[in-house]
Amino acid sequence: MATPTLRRALWMGAAVLAAGVVIALAAHGRRADPGLVRFEAAGVMIEFPPELITHVVVTRGERQWRFTRTNAQGWVSAPDTLPLGEDTATRLESGLRFLHVSAPQRVMARSELAGTPLAEFGLDPPRYSVSVQSSARGSFTIEFGAVNPQGLAQYARVKGRNEILLLPSFVGEPWEAVIQVR
Repeated sequence: MATPTLRRALWMGAAVLAAGVVIALAAHGRRADPGLVRFEAAGVMIEFPPELITHVVVTRGERQWRFTRTNAQGWVSAPDTLPLGEDTATRLESGLRFLHVSAPQRVMARSELAGTPLAEFGLDPPRYSVSVQSSARGSFTIEFGAVNPQGLAQYARVKGRNEILLLPSFVGEPWEAVIQVR
């Protein structure tokens, strides 16, 4: 049996060790929140922050809808610079945000689709396209095609890239609403 002095020394050692662990944890940083992961944008328009977009053109067939962001009025129709209704401006902002943050469900390389015509995906011709321009970043164009058979995703293709994307259907919904309202 240990003597009282030895027991006291063991308890003191354990207390010092526990205090050291607490200090090390405090110095290391805070504990991560369980179940929460820091959000990172992963959309197809990742290099274009929505707030830097100055012009948007939505095209369906021969018809085009043009919009410009002004400092004073927010979004206006172009070239007549008429202010947009709140619904249309909100849809433009939502559409830009979804393109920036929403990752594709699937990216299919053209080699994976060898021999499959683009018309099978509703991309020849596309149902509609969205072109954006940023004075700081240049331009970006995406073509939207058919909705997949389950109705939960939509085929798309980014201009200048060879792959076909399967985007969540909510990514295209604001753009469809914009061209149906106008």
